[in-house]
Amino acid sequence: MTDAARHYDAVVIGSGFGGTMTALPLARAFKTRDKGEKLLMLERGTWWTTPVGTVQDKEVAAKEFLDHKDQPAQFWSSAENFRGFIDIFTRCVRRSSNPDGLYDLTNFGRYLPLKIGLASNDGVTILRASGVGGGSLVYANVTIRPPEFVMTDVQWPLSWDKAARDTYYDLARDAIGTGVLWALNNREAKQNPGFQPTVPGPAVNTGLSNIVTRTARLDPRWVQVPDPLNAARGVKRIDPAYSAPTATPPDVWNNLWIDRARVFQSTMGLPAADGSAALTDDFGTVDSSINDINPEPGPFDPKGQPKNYCERQGRCIVGCLPGARHTLNKQLMGAVLGGPPSKIAPQGTPALLGDAIELEALAEVDHITAGPGGGPPYEIHYRRRHKDNPKRFDREVVSADRVIVAAGCVGTNEIMLRSKKNGLPNLSDKVGYGFSTNGDYLAFLTDTRERVSLTRGPVTTSFAHFNNTQDTERFHTIEDNGIPRALSALTGRGVPLFKSLSKGRHTRLFIWWSLFLYLLGRIPAFVKALFTNFRTRSDEFVSEDEMTMNMMCIAAMGRAAADAQFRLGGFGETTLRVRRDHGHAFLKDPIYEDISQTLERFARRLTDVGDSHFMNPFTGKVAGALGAKSIGLSHPLGGCRMATSAAEGVCDEHGRVYDKSKDGGTGVYEGLYVTDAARIPTALGVNPSLTIAALALYSADYIIAKLPAAQAPAPAPASAGTP
Repeated sequence: MTDAARHYDAVVIGSGFGGTMTALPLARAFKTRDKGEKLLMLERGTWWTTPVGTVQDKEVAAKEFLDHKDQPAQFWSSAENFRGFIDIFTRCVRRSSNPDGLYDLTNFGRYLPLKIGLASNDGVTILRASGVGGGSLVYANVTIRPPEFVMTDVQWPLSWDKAARDTYYDLARDAIGTGVLWALNNREAKQNPGFQPTVPGPAVNTGLSNIVTRTARLDPRWVQVPDPLNAARGVKRIDPAYSAPTATPPDVWNNLWIDRARVFQSTMGLPAADGSAALTDDFGTVDSSINDINPEPGPFDPKGQPKNYCERQGRCIVGCLPGARHTLNKQLMGAVLGGPPSKIAPQGTPALLGDAIELEALAEVDHITAGPGGGPPYEIHYRRRHKDNPKRFDREVVSADRVIVAAGCVGTNEIMLRSKKNGLPNLSDKVGYGFSTNGDYLAFLTDTRERVSLTRGPVTTSFAHFNNTQDTERFHTIEDNGIPRALSALTGRGVPLFKSLSKGRHTRLFIWWSLFLYLLGRIPAFVKALFTNFRTRSDEFVSEDEMTMNMMCIAAMGRAAADAQFRLGGFGETTLRVRRDHGHAFLKDPIYEDISQTLERFARRLTDVGDSHFMNPFTGKVAGALGAKSIGLSHPLGGCRMATSAAEGVCDEHGRVYDKSKDGGTGVYEGLYVTDAARIPTALGVNPSLTIAALALYSADYIIAKLPAAQAPAPAPASAGTP
């Protein structure tokens, strides 16, 4: 066993939505109980923060504060042009030579000799984050709930009813939108008017927002319709009175909208100029987990203290320089380390959870082993990377009475598969089964009739649902997707190039030769532009905004099958492999045909070019010719799915991990839990962050209720109904 000094009451693996939403409530309970209990979070990535001054942090003190705390930290890439792309690719992409990178582009397949590339891929490429805050560092900030028919599917072994689901989803909105500790204190204050919190819960964020205007404080003049799944906020959407072709004058108010939001919502949800019906009646503005300032004519209200707010820079997925996004590293910093000095708090602020929690960055978990009795204390084996040279590491082991695995869908599956082989032999034989792409699909349309302005605003402003009342197995969501300026040149020139190449021959040699000639031609074109630009501005000198001005980018999700399996890779293979049942290609899932049909109808309304179609550069003929054809996704789900026994899945509705040797497969490894996207048993058809958070808070209540008797009462078990 390990040294007693390295034993914890709980260890949480991962710091994304599943990890943070479980760890902070549990550490809060430890601090409230005042029994000396301690929780450790292990995160494989580093801290990330902005390099420029913000409303809250004008002197950029956060990085200095992290350095003072001896924490590894990096800055977001800040260049707003092609230099930014180079910075992202060289410094921020995670690879063996750069293990503290942020973006982990995970491919699955069989290597070429010397690992110079993949000889074949499994049809899926997953973009995930590696950093304190997990997926919140790179997600689109969309906080959306799936329809009820998803949650009542027979594959979801949940005992909570509609009222309990409503309550937990509202709690999750508060936890993401304002702060986990704030949300928990607020819940208890509502249940007990005399409640005095032992652990303070200041508002870390200003709450969820709906951002469609070109700048903060502009009144969007939208209409609001009821939403039974979001009663408090409803759905805000473009006002048809100002958007209809017969409006006089047309768009008089909607000209204040971000172009992309205006074009998306008016094209998706309103009748066309020729009188044809709207594409869908279920559309609107997404709830964004981004700070913003309330629109006029209401009073200016920064909610108690200066807060960062959205400056419409379009940088959400590459790092928000104004610091407006509700990334979980903000909450973790305040809870674990405290806050840096500022004009409001010159000496900084103390850690909210004090000695009840630690966070170790650059700690990459390999596997978990059970104690001598097949249960706790568990040992967690991991690599602790050196702060100054992350390629070097030491092997470490800690032990814990409780282990919460929340390393993200891919990370959790890999840890659990290795643990089944090395230390938890009685895990379900279904470990790795039930993976779903969630129908993720990214596509581009060129030559839009109206200017879309992809680089302005948050990365996602609007959504549209399809097949939400009939044919619900084909339910899917379409959202607009912005492009950061750092990626604008790559997108603005690359998408038309791929579109052109797809019309020619599709041999690998021809594609590579064509790309070589194209790149070779850029040099003389630029030199020529230097001597001709004085007459007419050359295309070489258009701005990043203009490169994607007339291009629409969408992200889609849908109810793809959860019928794929992860397994550990062997010699000459990636560490994980994945395949669908019966060897079916991921792209052949019927949901992708449904999404394509919706995009065809959408395209016909967006452009006057007859043969213009949405194109996915990762699944087209060019990618196929290069041997790189695969679905690119960022919302992987399942693999350690919830079920009623070990014969069907890996954990129960509370996240308790099954021990197949106990009680006919319904017994559990005491104190071992899975609380992230890996346990979701089906596709959601929407962005999963809110659902992951709601389920994690549900599990946290259960874990806290099962703690030994303490000085302070634990919350009621989640299965009893509302929290």
